[in-house]
Amino acid sequence: MRDKIYNFFKYSGEFALYGLLFFLPISNALIETFFGIALFSFIVRKTIKPDFSSFKFWPNFILFLFFIFIGLSLLNSGEYFQKSLWAWFAKWGQYLGICFIVQDTIWDKKILKRIAIVFLASAALVVASGFTQHLFGIEFLRGRGVMHIGDKFRAITSSFSHYNSLGVYMVVVIPLLVSLFIYALKKKNSIAYLLGLFLFFSFTADILTFSRGSWAGLTFFFIFLLLLSRDWADRRIVIFIVASFGIYFVSISYFAQYISSQSVHSITAFLPTERLFFTFQPGGDSDRFKYWHVAFKMIQENPYFGKGVGTFMDYFSKYLPGVKVSYAHNCYLQIFAETGVFSLASFLFYIITILFLGVKSFLAKNDYIILGILGGCFAYLVHAFFDTSLYSLPLAFLFWMWVGCLAALIRLNRG
Repeated sequence: MRDKIYNFFKYSGEFALYGLLFFLPISNALIETFFGIALFSFIVRKTIKPDFSSFKFWPNFILFLFFIFIGLSLLNSGEYFQKSLWAWFAKWGQYLGICFIVQDTIWDKKILKRIAIVFLASAALVVASGFTQHLFGIEFLRGRGVMHIGDKFRAITSSFSHYNSLGVYMVVVIPLLVSLFIYALKKKNSIAYLLGLFLFFSFTADILTFSRGSWAGLTFFFIFLLLLSRDWADRRIVIFIVASFGIYFVSISYFAQYISSQSVHSITAFLPTERLFFTFQPGGDSDRFKYWHVAFKMIQENPYFGKGVGTFMDYFSKYLPGVKVSYAHNCYLQIFAETGVFSLASFLFYIITILFLGVKSFLAKNDYIILGILGGCFAYLVHAFFDTSLYSLPLAFLFWMWVGCLAALIRLNRG
């Protein structure tokens, strides 16, 4: 009877992860629901069979220290103690918790393959929804309209609330697609045509987000991929993809510019190259640097344990009055400002360690799923320099689930 109960919750926890990943771009309520199922299944399993061998992966100790250092920031939270306690336990606790749950749930590489299939099926819906938003002004998953960036650009968001959020999502989707596409081409598998088409539409959707952070993330991902390519066959495919997308990106801009010059109506909303320089133009979004300055001021005041986790926006107006309250628009600065240098150092140490071990695992096993997950984590971290995606419920869950998958794959590849 115990074994039947254990197996029931074993598989319910696994399917909860699939549900969480599939509905991640669609519903925060369903994210919380599936996380609750995964957590409850995990607790029941560990109560029946208290086996924690899946956590015997030494970088997890660094992750645990990161969580402790976040908690120590409560010492400086003052009047916002309750808010900080909630942010520490209910937010960061969830994010790091799902990372550990994923590591424990993935006991077989077949689960990773199913995770990839579910994730890409959801991504296909997100991309399709983004195109309907671009073509008809509204997407079909959440009924959201396009976002206007100043008076120049019309950016798609698909089911997300902001174009940068969709950009973050796409920099996780595209590396997985690229890796699987390379593998399928090398194996001469006909699914390569389907993956190539999916990759083309995904890249187009990312262009239409006008999210420069995602463009930077993908640029660094392709550099990263070229450095990891061990043989000429891999490198040739990567160069072909980069060259094709580079030409495509520039062609869209020049074609739109030509059409605009022939028309009385401006279509600057379709000029990706102009968006690249928009930050430094009058009316651009260079307020980001003001937000960074606020973070630096907070860091100067409380460098060791920060102002208190979850308090950045509460203190914002003290340093920049008269401006709409905002996040730091840089995950690393916000972690530093809220929780101090020890938290940031442990976070960076963990991330560098897990990426290094992921690279070693890929080079040893030539596993293209690990390459796709590794590339997604890397591109996400580049984008995190320009935004606060680690503070967004769906995007934070996506990152920590991907890190959990990476840790599980490293452990499985070690045998």
